[in-house]
Amino acid sequence: MLKNHNNKRSKFLHSQLPLVAIIVVAACVYLAHEFQSSALRDANVINGIGKSCNFVNEACEFLIDEKLSIATFSSTPLPEESVTLKILIPEDHEIESAWIEGVNMYMGKIPVLLENNGNGEWSGWFMLGSCSEPLMKWQLRLNIKDKESPNYLYFVTQN
Repeated sequence: MLKNHNNKRSKFLHSQLPLVAIIVVAACVYLAHEFQSSALRDANVINGIGKSCNFVNEACEFLIDEKLSIATFSSTPLPEESVTLKILIPEDHEIESAWIEGVNMYMGKIPVLLENNGNGEWSGWFMLGSCSEPLMKWQLRLNIKDKESPNYLYFVTQN
């Protein structure tokens, strides 16, 4: 009799297993979505644009004092080749300094030589060193005058 009772319970549990699995997966998806949403709310991101950005098609949009700023490369950055960088920032701001650092491998500070062309337009150039990583992640650090925290613009190079 005990075996028969356990057999019925086992059949019932097996029949409910797909429903339990669906509920567990749905709960995990919901919790992951809530975690991502809270992380975005806490990151001070406005409409997907914040103080940092990733270059897409050689362009990057970011905010300085909630005003749109744009950085563009003349071509895809490659190691040991000169790349021209153009930056458009609000006219009432000034770039104090800029340099590039490796994210996934230390490559020192690579200076970005910028000059003010007026009307918030800056242009300059840089040259990346070669490295042994097949996919190298870089960050361009922009230090804006009278701002405590810098802006970070991210890009990648591939060998």
